[in-house]
Amino acid sequence: MLKIVIIGASQIARIHLDVLKGFSNILVVGIASRTYRKAKDIAMEYDIPNCYQDVIEMIELEQPDGILNLVSADQMYSVTKNLLPLQIPIFLEKPPGLSYAEVVDLSSIAEHFRTLNMVGYNRRFYSVFQKGKKIIEDHGQLLGVSIEGHERFWRVKDRVRSEIRSNWLYANSTHTLDLIDFFGGEIEQCISFSNRLEEVKGDQFSVSVKYKTGALGQYVAHWYSPGGWGVKLYGEGVTVIFQPLEHGKWIDKNLCEHEIEIDDEDKDYKPGFFRQMRTFIHMIEEKSLKKPGVSLKDCERLLRLTESMVCNDSL
Repeated sequence: MLKIVIIGASQIARIHLDVLKGFSNILVVGIASRTYRKAKDIAMEYDIPNCYQDVIEMIELEQPDGILNLVSADQMYSVTKNLLPLQIPIFLEKPPGLSYAEVVDLSSIAEHFRTLNMVGYNRRFYSVFQKGKKIIEDHGQLLGVSIEGHERFWRVKDRVRSEIRSNWLYANSTHTLDLIDFFGGEIEQCISFSNRLEEVKGDQFSVSVKYKTGALGQYVAHWYSPGGWGVKLYGEGVTVIFQPLEHGKWIDKNLCEHEIEIDDEDKDYKPGFFRQMRTFIHMIEEKSLKKPGVSLKDCERLLRLTESMVCNDSL
């Protein structure tokens, strides 16, 4: 039986705890939050035996096999920096930091202490994504990737703290930016453009990439224009479409459309979360992280791309 502790008592903690109930070899032994009442409420709801305000005290007393760090985006860097030297396998909700420099620092610390780590980009684990990639492979090679990352930013900008708002490209957009890497692999060339309507670091982005495989990719995001997230994969005689991302279809040469079936795990839980957690548990047991899981070291590549997109125009 593996002992797990939770840090953070927001709604995302409940989502992860729902998933953890599906694993017979996992025991959640403690939860910590700066707001003790919230931790207590979740503990009662999920039968977690112990609550804490002090994270280090919880870890010292519970001696866990793994840590789920689920704090807010603006707290992730500081909390994780104190946890990595403990050398306990750790799962981090995205984003691992609100800047490229923060992620590089955390990656360096993890490497120094040889701390196993995994960052929660759950969309990598969508069953429809895995099947869509297989459809492309079955027909030949991947020719292109097109990603739309429109944020509907006007809906959220006044509800988030200023540090998160000013770094939204890192705080939230990396979910779709990560898919550039996930679907296409290593990038050989990249050109990015940015502009701004209101946000200092940009709110309009266009990125063109050439992958080492020869495939071409593009990413576009307009935060103040109605739209949403979507992905298209172009193969030899086949196109795969995810829009919204949780649902997929593919089009053959005869222009016939075929739905991609969603696995039960993505129906029973928030999509991607069950396979994501299974990968984290495997990392603890086998002491290695398997794909499509990503580590802090992997995130350096993603955040390097994100850094290149930041708008440098001054107000």
